[in-house]
Amino acid sequence: MSSFLPASLLHGLLAMAALASSGCMGMIAAEPETPETLGPRPVGVTTMRVEDDARDRKLTVEVWYPAAERSAAEPTVYSVEAIGTTVARLKSAAGTHRDAAPSREEGPRPVVLLSHGAGSTRYGNASLAEVLASHGYIVAAPDHVGHTMSSHVFGIDNTERAQSAFDRPIDLSRVLDALEERSRGSKFVLKGLVDTNRVAVAGHSFGGAAALGMIGARFDADRQARECKKNDADRRCAAVPVFGPGQYRYRDPRIGAALLITPAGFDLYRADGIAEVDAPALVVGAERDTTTPYLEYSKPIYESLKAPHYLLDLEQAGHLTATDVCEIVDSVGFPAKMGGDPRAEDGCGGRYLSHKAALDRVASAALPFLDLHLNHRVAAEKELALALGLPTAEPVRVASAQPARPLALSLDAPQASTDATRTRAKTGLELEAKRRLSPAPVEERR
Repeated sequence: MSSFLPASLLHGLLAMAALASSGCMGMIAAEPETPETLGPRPVGVTTMRVEDDARDRKLTVEVWYPAAERSAAEPTVYSVEAIGTTVARLKSAAGTHRDAAPSREEGPRPVVLLSHGAGSTRYGNASLAEVLASHGYIVAAPDHVGHTMSSHVFGIDNTERAQSAFDRPIDLSRVLDALEERSRGSKFVLKGLVDTNRVAVAGHSFGGAAALGMIGARFDADRQARECKKNDADRRCAAVPVFGPGQYRYRDPRIGAALLITPAGFDLYRADGIAEVDAPALVVGAERDTTTPYLEYSKPIYESLKAPHYLLDLEQAGHLTATDVCEIVDSVGFPAKMGGDPRAEDGCGGRYLSHKAALDRVASAALPFLDLHLNHRVAAEKELALALGLPTAEPVRVASAQPARPLALSLDAPQASTDATRTRAKTGLELEAKRRLSPAPVEERR
């Protein structure tokens, strides 16, 4: 269960907090370059709060969406907060405007749930969210309580890390529940526009592990417990009481595809657990990643998948290259780089592929991938092959290029027997109609 936020950045945040208390806040990051993959639609963004009373969790969620028209006003500046103060500010790469009127021309839009890395923020992949929204997607990114910048300032132990691995998939399900309910109301900016029959999940690093959980990866708590009897120093031992006993599998059957960006999770789920994933997945690996090394995480995750799966290999990229975290570090400024920990800049700077180039490569593959598996556009298969550098005369390496029915509506996701299954606690956000029409995410214990 890998984490990427280093102590040097945490010390920097503390220093910035001290400055902020004196009236100084995080500098605005450099002017972002406009992505080549930015789509034709203007982009709006809104913030919503999701309360899960059953788990006593309150989630702040950023939601990007296609807007009705462009605005002459100044674009949004994202304020990244930690320990109660603004520590960094990022300019929108897409000219996004807050609470802009949404486009209604094409009806309900597909959804992408986006999970940030360990010790990061809902803005950690803001540029990717904007690009997806400019192509017609609604993108919802929560701050995962207990695993954000604020949480890491004073450290997070192995038990808390394991708890976050357990909580994150449920967080994402609750965000989707809230989008669905509010879309049916009259006050939400996206009323009538959320299509929960077309949903994907995406995640970076620890968020990639959460995405694996959403599409059915299994954790073998019993095996881990046996191993921990021989080596109790293994930090995965903390996951046993959180996930166990038995074999744990959380699967939200509404999720039809997954985008995994330099993902963690192979050490938690292992090859046999990842083999139980039953939705298409696009894995983005970075060959110069030293946080979740390519040969230890991205490549074996890809090789373990049995459902339709694809690999995008970023040769000159590190762990953070395709995210906005490098810009956050730059905005925090010099204090974030104190201590010399290389993970603070794993993938940042002139020695790597530029952020814009990495973002464009990821988006160039992600867009046809989502178009193929959420929108079922057959022509997207060839576009995906081109983005992955595959010979277009040969079929893309998938088990099934186009499902017979939308994967997000699959009703045959593996279920445990009644006495071995504990359905997730419902919250007040869920409607009775949803209970009847959509199978609830399930936790299997075998």
